[in-house]
Amino acid sequence: MEGFARWSVRHRWWVIGGWIVLVLALTLLSRLAGGATYKSNFSFSGYDSQDARALLEQNFPRAAGDSDQIVVHTEQGRVTDPNVRDRMQAMLAQVSRLPHVVSVADPYASPGQAISRDQSTAFATVTFDTQANQVPKAAVDTVISTAQAAGTSTVQVELGGQAIEQSESSGPGQATIVGLAVAVVVLLVLFGSVTAMLLPILTALVAIGAGIGVNALISHAMDLNSATEAIALMIALGVGVDYSLFIVSRFRALLAEGRDPDQAAVASVNTSGRAVLFAGTLVVVALLGMLLLGVGITNGIAISAAVEVAFTMAAALTLLPAVLALLGRRVNTLRVPGRHPAGSATVSRRLGAWINLVRRARWPLAIGVTAVLIGLALPLFSLRLGSSDAGADPPDTTTYKAYHLLADGFGAGFNGPLLLAATLPARSDVTVLQRLANTIKTDPGVGSVGPSRTNPAGTAAVLQVYPKTSPQSAATSDLVHRLRDTTIPRATTDTGVTVHVGGPTATFIDLAALLGSRLLLFITVVVAIGFVVLLIVFRSLAIPLTAAAMNLLSVGAALGVVVAVFQHGWTGLPTGPVQFALPVMMFAIVFGLSTDYQVFLLTRIQEEWHTHHDNARAVRNGMGQVSGIITGAAAIMIAVFGSFVLGGQRLLQEIGVGLAAAVALDAFLIRFILVPAAMYILGDRNWHLPHRLSWLPRIHIEPDETAATPPTSDPIKLTPKP
Repeated sequence: MEGFARWSVRHRWWVIGGWIVLVLALTLLSRLAGGATYKSNFSFSGYDSQDARALLEQNFPRAAGDSDQIVVHTEQGRVTDPNVRDRMQAMLAQVSRLPHVVSVADPYASPGQAISRDQSTAFATVTFDTQANQVPKAAVDTVISTAQAAGTSTVQVELGGQAIEQSESSGPGQATIVGLAVAVVVLLVLFGSVTAMLLPILTALVAIGAGIGVNALISHAMDLNSATEAIALMIALGVGVDYSLFIVSRFRALLAEGRDPDQAAVASVNTSGRAVLFAGTLVVVALLGMLLLGVGITNGIAISAAVEVAFTMAAALTLLPAVLALLGRRVNTLRVPGRHPAGSATVSRRLGAWINLVRRARWPLAIGVTAVLIGLALPLFSLRLGSSDAGADPPDTTTYKAYHLLADGFGAGFNGPLLLAATLPARSDVTVLQRLANTIKTDPGVGSVGPSRTNPAGTAAVLQVYPKTSPQSAATSDLVHRLRDTTIPRATTDTGVTVHVGGPTATFIDLAALLGSRLLLFITVVVAIGFVVLLIVFRSLAIPLTAAAMNLLSVGAALGVVVAVFQHGWTGLPTGPVQFALPVMMFAIVFGLSTDYQVFLLTRIQEEWHTHHDNARAVRNGMGQVSGIITGAAAIMIAVFGSFVLGGQRLLQEIGVGLAAAVALDAFLIRFILVPAAMYILGDRNWHLPHRLSWLPRIHIEPDETAATPPTSDPIKLTPKP
């Protein structure tokens, strides 16, 4: 690392210029390629909904495309009034001629199915020529604008469906600005200098700019959606500022000790930079672990987030030291009144008192914190994975309004009809479909069943089933399983007719089942990788074992908070299932971030241990040196992740709350209490490596020359040693 750091410092102008050129080139290339093409891919294999989809694509290509709704509602009169009818039919005819629209079902042609009993609401089904994730956003936007242009002061026109919802999905937007603003405030308090504050922010933004350009290009080769990019930006902003924060802190501490700026820049990368490289690599590996799930939407999140984190890590290790060497002691300019530069101030004596308290009360504190984390994780036992329906969308969106108009006019199940696709060995088997429809109607969870349609060859048929309950309801999930396991087999036994239950609602139910079934394998693989890496780095059996246990506690408690808030509605938010991809995303991200803090803290404690071989002193000094930095870094991450609750999108809200809770628990309960308490309990056993594992390679995060530096006599100095 030292040679690498020296090269970056020696060629500082080339490094800075190279990053500028790189960001500009990637931005230009992405624009020449047409910008990012956001879309969602929910395809997977081995489930009934995917068999239904394949059957529809083969035999009913016009029905296999995404089906969305145009909902018309009037508070005055009826939708069947001639003035309303003529206006709506003209609009529907116009929509039917738009690009990528293959058909529009006129509600006036089948009033019993598509017009409510009080005739105040009607809906038209718009079928696109492909699945929602492949319909161009521009085509969907044209449908939305054309339909809503027909609205009047007395006639409301709203749209719902997957393609509409994806078109309305917004990127990080205002949430990113809020997160940045809070990061600025925390860095100002922590550094006491405007110049020092700007360095982590600008480094992270440059890295994010490069990552956005690469992900825009990737979006043409694989499916990324706007929520995926928002998640990637959320993670990159949090870890990017944190990585730069640790390096800038070390640089300023070295300057305060009298180092030359160039030497300080090199040493900061050679010490803190090693921890950044190690921790960042673990985050990337944890994210890429989601590729094991084999699902398009999680693959997109894994790739895009890993790209962003890789760029933030690269910028912190190359661009940042180049800028630090260029600024030199001017890094402390533009001081904040009342604040002292890092490296010269000591932590309040309360920190020393706290560390002593943890040592004396290590057993009660360890048991108490563990009990709190387990208590927070208890709601996990009632976890229900699924996909929130449009009823959880922001209230100002057209999908939210369309959802409630349909639910009020026809019943909640009309927002998520099930598509039953059947193979028919002979034309005469259509009588089986009628018997099937009659049987399905008797199910208490079914609201209505549409007429069946048969392909010209008479080899396949499709019919729609409208549940009584909403798409996200547990009752709807039970209905799907009942249809597959009991109702359909009873009606088709010995007929040779095969029926698959599909449609978006059934697809999300199957997707939740798929991810739930692979979650344990994913967790096992990621934890095993982290265990092996920590075992090699720290050459200790206790450290990776306790780290794995604490990471699992952290993720479990954070997921428990998400279940309590969003599934059980403990804070008054609309209730619904936890998004199907959330557990795997949260585990990958939280595992990486928890390992970050573990590495930053334990490398400093290990440094003290190698100097004195006194475990109690190592824990005390290590905690005193980095706890303030970790607290500041955690505050930034909590602010960045928490700000995404403002975005309105359910997935972003859930992951924002989950990650903010995870970081808060990890930084303030685990790293600040449980880790030192456990290390005091274990004593010298923290650093024991069984003889049979002595063959493991030696990897030093902190170089030997740093470990040999005489320690400070004050155990509660904030300043890290070189």
